[in-house]
Amino acid sequence: MRNWRAAIPSALALVCIAGLAWCVHRLQQIDPFARLNPLYADAGMGNVLIRFTQTEVRARQLNQPLWRMKVKRADLSRDRQRWLLEGVQEAVLYDDGKPAWRLTAAHAVYEGASRFLQVADARLRGNPVQLTCSQATWRDQKRELQCLGIIRGSLRDGEFTAQALHYLGGEKRLVAEGVRLVMHTSLEPIAFLQTEPAKQEASEKQTKTRRVEVEFKRLEEQQGKTRIGEGLVIRDGDTLMTADRAEQDIEAQIIHATGNLRVTDPRVELSADRVTIELREKRAVLEGNVKILVKPKQSEQTGAQPASEETRSLKTEMREPVQITCNRAENLYQKKIITLTGDLKMVQLLKENGKTRTLTAQKAVYNSRSEQVQLIGDVHGVDEKGQELIAPEILVSVKEGDEWLKITQPGKMVILVEEEEEETPAGSQPVSPPSPPQQGQR
Repeated sequence: MRNWRAAIPSALALVCIAGLAWCVHRLQQIDPFARLNPLYADAGMGNVLIRFTQTEVRARQLNQPLWRMKVKRADLSRDRQRWLLEGVQEAVLYDDGKPAWRLTAAHAVYEGASRFLQVADARLRGNPVQLTCSQATWRDQKRELQCLGIIRGSLRDGEFTAQALHYLGGEKRLVAEGVRLVMHTSLEPIAFLQTEPAKQEASEKQTKTRRVEVEFKRLEEQQGKTRIGEGLVIRDGDTLMTADRAEQDIEAQIIHATGNLRVTDPRVELSADRVTIELREKRAVLEGNVKILVKPKQSEQTGAQPASEETRSLKTEMREPVQITCNRAENLYQKKIITLTGDLKMVQLLKENGKTRTLTAQKAVYNSRSEQVQLIGDVHGVDEKGQELIAPEILVSVKEGDEWLKITQPGKMVILVEEEEEETPAGSQPVSPPSPPQQGQR
């Protein structure tokens, strides 16, 4: 009897523990929306478990925000795996706990099982881009954003359209494909050897910027510091530039372009292995197998008559294209100074007789403001007649009406002089050469 009474407290303790466990189990199974189910079913809600209006929905993981939205209406499906969000008034997508993108949209769907948020007709804002797209997907686990459909937006230096855009949050990279960028600048850094007279400062200010179209097969921006483009095509009026790859240091404002580098316009065609443009220093440098074709104006090329000895000048001599090859070409485009160095050679082919003029030197400096060319180091020129000019240094003015050539150091010239035939004295009969014997003469 005593043993039975002693076991009562232990039995009561076991009953209490079992009852507590059963209560915890029941609490875990309680559906907070269970009482609302019949009401919404009667109201024709279909698969919607519950509906909120003018509310804010948040997604978190371990107290770290993934995204949040203020919406006009939010519907939770019965399986609690899908949120249907209508009228997204304000939304923030978080990358590692920090706001990465802000957006508004017509509607959105969040799939809880696959952990991605799909947005339609969205307007997104993120550093350094603002855009609109017909469809965007945000994967909160990987912190990746993908935009498809019709994509239009703006960067810090222009407006663009793209076929696809992908943001990789972990790497802080923004990648776009099929990009067409419109900038308000000019290709002045690579407009080499423009032989037009220098314009007035007021005119330069008026034409300083203009519409430039840039196309990329692929454009990537890394952490807002580096921009990389592949399959580059730039159109600036009549000027066209192509390159396989271009890389821009945004902070240092330096651009490097390589691979099938070509620039063409009505006056100049050039190619090189690589080009470096330093925007702050106002300098562009072409390096490696530099080839520059300087073409005359179409008005000079068509309808131009061969100049006589009296009308011949340096301007008329430039009516035929000039092919220039060197190892390096530098353009200080703000100062209007171009420098060519390394195995410098200029060749001009004359169409009227098929002959050539050549000029070689170690260095050439052209100042388009003063319209003067300085040739330095082993200067050797040969014209179409074979006449030569050799000097250590030559200074040439090509300014129309003020053309001259100056040699300040000892040099050498080879001039071909045509000898005149001797005249026959009056009254004398010219001696005729003996006629050759005729064959078959009897």
